[in-house]
Amino acid sequence: MKKLLETSGVSNMYPADAGEPDTGWINGGNPRVLGFNKGKPEPWFHQLDFEQVDFPVADYIYGSAKEDKKRGTHVIKNVEVVDLAAMLKSLDIEIQELHDNTNSMYHDVKRGK
Repeated sequence: MKKLLETSGVSNMYPADAGEPDTGWINGGNPRVLGFNKGKPEPWFHQLDFEQVDFPVADYIYGSAKEDKKRGTHVIKNVEVVDLAAMLKSLDIEIQELHDNTNSMYHDVKRGK
């Protein structure tokens, strides 16, 4: 019987971002609100017609308002807000074109072309 040696470890080559301090967070005590006009754009929220019914209050990252102010990192982000209705209309047109092309190909195949 052979013994197998196993080595596990964490590489320094982790490809993800560094987490909240680099990407920003909601200041403690403020409500978390989803949507384009409230900070981070979240297209899935609008495209699926969700309605936010719960507005949880953000925790203080460093335990208290005083510590957050003393140690906190502030990030200001600018996000281009596009006309969602126009974007969805464009997507609907593309989907309709795909549907039409698929139907056309199906009928061509069915006819033996």
